[in-house]
Amino acid sequence: MAYAVVRAILGTRHREDVDDVMQLVYVKAYQGLGGFRGDAKFSTWLYQIARREAIDVTSRKRVDAVDINDVEIASRGEAPDAAIREEDTRAWVGQALGELDESYRTAIELRYMAEKSYDEIAAIMQVPVGTVKTYVHRGKLEMKRILSRPERKSTLK
Repeated sequence: MAYAVVRAILGTRHREDVDDVMQLVYVKAYQGLGGFRGDAKFSTWLYQIARREAIDVTSRKRVDAVDINDVEIASRGEAPDAAIREEDTRAWVGQALGELDESYRTAIELRYMAEKSYDEIAAIMQVPVGTVKTYVHRGKLEMKRILSRPERKSTLK
């Protein structure tokens, strides 16, 4: 779950970064184990550490350029242009996800990237299940709005 969240935030192009962040997550979790109060599930606590670390890395490392060596062309038997288009689409959606309100983004990440149930998300976010459903619904609507803006559509051609 922590790996899925970190990978979702950093993107699939940065596999080494994901591994580095996960190492930081486990070190911080180990060091902070004495501070874990048990008010919430351990997975909730670990998720928060993982998410904070991944966001911290992305805020320090804002680079829009893509190193050609990072693009895995035809590694899955795809045509090179299809592989590049898929990576561009992931980056495009990731940028739109970054524009969401924190609550909506967290709910969407947990639901679709970490594959958590509404009950688990409610425990992690410490809100009622109905609120989680609202966050997911509104987040999806907001994503649709962001992705349908004319300047967004022109960047994916």
